[in-house]
This record gives sequence, structure tokens and C-alpha cells, in this order.
Amino acid sequence: MPNLTSERLRIEPIRSTHAPLVFSPLQDPAIYTYLPEDPPTFEALQNRYDYLESGCSPDGEALWLNWVGFLRDSMTPVGTFQATLPKGKAGSFAYVVFPPFWRQGYAREMARCVISHVFEAHQTTSLYAEIDTRNTGSIRLVESLGLTRTATTQAADFFKGASSDEYTYSVSREDWSAQQSADG
Repeated sequence: MPNLTSERLRIEPIRSTHAPLVFSPLQDPAIYTYLPEDPPTFEALQNRYDYLESGCSPDGEALWLNWVGFLRDSMTPVGTFQATLPKGKAGSFAYVVFPPFWRQGYAREMARCVISHVFEAHQTTSLYAEIDTRNTGSIRLVESLGLTRTATTQAADFFKGASSDEYTYSVSREDWSAQQSADG
């Protein structure tokens, strides 16, 4: 996988050596408000990055594409982005932006760059994201990128003492291309 760049970001494929750089930012509990997990231990994060560095599922049936976004001319991590591309099926994506970089356009910039790359470099015909219905920031983000709400799943998960509903947002390769052309 190539490094990607945007106006303010350098987006590198996840490597094992990234774990020490993103461990501390991933400890912020605000990240996990709408996620059914808690901050990872360093050992768990290192093991995960060791595992993800291969770029594919153990059975070889899906590409697991993972990146870390950095401020363009530094080693300051801004967030992570992942795309899962199963053979012959719609791909999914998810992202985490670290709280010091919230509401500054970094999530949109990283998502736009990576989604464009995924559609250009891979055969997937569509991508979707599942978002907790309470996560208004992520909902606004995917809507601003031109994704369409295609489903609502009631009681999709139960964590931190509450039931969580999820929206599914999706975009086809053709709609993404048209949206990017319109945005210039």
C-alpha cells in the first residue's frame, strides 16, 4: 500500500512501528463514547498492529487496509482509518480521529483521501460505514462526504450500560466519483 497525502496530512499504511506513536492518543476515553471497546493496553495495540500489517484476513478472503494519518510534516498522529474489502462484497470503513484534532476538518480530509484511493486502487463497487445513532459528529461527516443513509439497526450493540442503535451509510463508486468531480 502506498503512502497517501492530502493538503495537511501524510497517511501511512499501518506498521508495527506505529503502535508506540498512537498508543497515548488512543488512551483518551472520549474516543470510546460511541464504541463498544475501551482504550487498548500497549501490548494489545502492538499485537493488533503486528497482525494488521499483513493487510489481509487470515483466510485471504478480505483485504484489511489500515492507515495512520499524521500532520503532513511531522510524526504527530491525527487518527487512523481502516477499510475492509471482502471479495465480491461491499467494503466497509471506519476511522478514529484523536480529540485534539476534532472539528478541524481532519476527519473529512483523511476520509476523502483514503476513500478516493480505495475506489481508485481496488475493485470494490461500494463502501459503507456503521455509525452509532448518537454520534452526530460522524453522521455529519459522512453526510458531508455524500454518503446516504441506507439502514437503521435497532439494538445493534449493548455497551457501557446502554443499548446502541446504528445507522448504515453507503456510497457507490459511481456516486463517489461524481461527488468528487462536483467538489472539484
